[in-house]
Amino acid sequence: MFLSRFTTHALLLFFLLIFSRVAAQQSSFSSQFKGNLEAGAYASDSRSVPFWLRTNQFGIVPERFPAGIIQGNLRKDYVFFDTLKNKVRRLDWGVALNPVVTYDDQSKLKAILAEAHVKVRFRHVELYIGRRKEVMGLGDTTLSSGFYAGSGNALPIPKIQIGTVGFAPLHFTRDFVAVNAGFAHGWFWTDYIQDIRLHQKYLYVRLGKPAAASKFYFGLNHNVMWGGHAEYLKQHPELALNGVLPSSWKFYPNVVLAFTSKNWFTKNGYGAFDSYRLGNHLGSYDIGFDTRIAGRKLWVYHQHPFEDVSSMVFKNLPDGLYGANLKLQSSTSGRGFAITHITAEFLTTKDQSGSTFYIPGSKFQGADNYFNHSQYYEGWSYRGNTVGTPFIAPGKDMDRVPGRFFPSNRVNMWYLGAQGQSGRLLLTLRTSYSRNFGVPGGQLNPVRNQFSGMLAGQYSLPRQTAIIARFSTDQGTLFLKSSGGYLGIRKSW
Repeated sequence: MFLSRFTTHALLLFFLLIFSRVAAQQSSFSSQFKGNLEAGAYASDSRSVPFWLRTNQFGIVPERFPAGIIQGNLRKDYVFFDTLKNKVRRLDWGVALNPVVTYDDQSKLKAILAEAHVKVRFRHVELYIGRRKEVMGLGDTTLSSGFYAGSGNALPIPKIQIGTVGFAPLHFTRDFVAVNAGFAHGWFWTDYIQDIRLHQKYLYVRLGKPAAASKFYFGLNHNVMWGGHAEYLKQHPELALNGVLPSSWKFYPNVVLAFTSKNWFTKNGYGAFDSYRLGNHLGSYDIGFDTRIAGRKLWVYHQHPFEDVSSMVFKNLPDGLYGANLKLQSSTSGRGFAITHITAEFLTTKDQSGSTFYIPGSKFQGADNYFNHSQYYEGWSYRGNTVGTPFIAPGKDMDRVPGRFFPSNRVNMWYLGAQGQSGRLLLTLRTSYSRNFGVPGGQLNPVRNQFSGMLAGQYSLPRQTAIIARFSTDQGTLFLKSSGGYLGIRKSW
């Protein structure tokens, strides 16, 4: 929840003191902790924040201009090899804090912890609790337009999770096979419905030794919103009885396995809406391949979405995110400006297993209606922002597009991102063009076309200080036309 003004000032002062103390110390404590403090301001030619200024920023960018922001980061990451003792460290712990304070003339002053978690590790297995900035899936984490199921676009959902730290090699395969897996329980703290829970799990496999020139990846993630109660549900007895959704822990196996027995809902006193699946299920099948070509690293990947049985058995082909990243070189070595990374992606979500829910002669259902849900009317969102790909955007971010919370989830999108460096200057370009068709059974006429772009620069100064500048523009018919920028300064320790 947003804090009072007094609490906001106290919180900010507390973290400023922590960061100042860490910077002043020259001890083993300061060598284990990393931190930075950033302050900046946003400006625009309209009240709307351009798409690429706010996208995939973990929900911290103010929604209206003009605005200012101050944020700090303090973290301790795992150490896998103790250089002082010259041995592998099997047991370790870590922590991360990211307090953010923003101001705009609509929401005034508000503060939030965008990241706050503690973690402990034994070998390759870890346990953490809290909010952690992360994405979900196989893809390019540096320049992607946003992963399908979890893109880093919304504030992290607090959860407790046990899993591996990255890909853990299976030694009995001589490290040829490695797995990256996790199992989590989380809490949606929202205003429109109370006590929603999150079930989340993922399993990915890597084939190829860590030093191999080529490796193949595959796996999936599965996310479920379940439980909760709300006043608006009382007006829809076909969706919930007395405004309450199935929340008993005895139903947890149904959530985890995405399976319900015949007539289980009537036996347990719930409505027919829950006869199909308990909760809102979604995720993606992912595959990827990386290789080295003439000293350059090529990484190609695909994320295939699913929301029900029809999409799990690929009735929604060719829907999904397709991407390729080419890493050209890691630095310019003082030889002038050079491009170091290029990422190209294509996202399509038009098929959705057909345009109608009931398909005559088929045992599968269509009109998957990605991210929308009847019981949870804000669907796959958290605190007003999309959890998954930002190209399925909430209606509040669009220019007069009526309908459900996500009024246009049938999209074709082309994206190009690039990063380059010249000495102390780092430049990043992001461009996207999308055609937005509406939802199954609710065609936008005419189709909304949208171009969005951003050029960002970071110039490093002495004493671990950097100047950050970003310019972004929206030109099209999906969002309000706007151009704006951000100027900030960051100090690291």
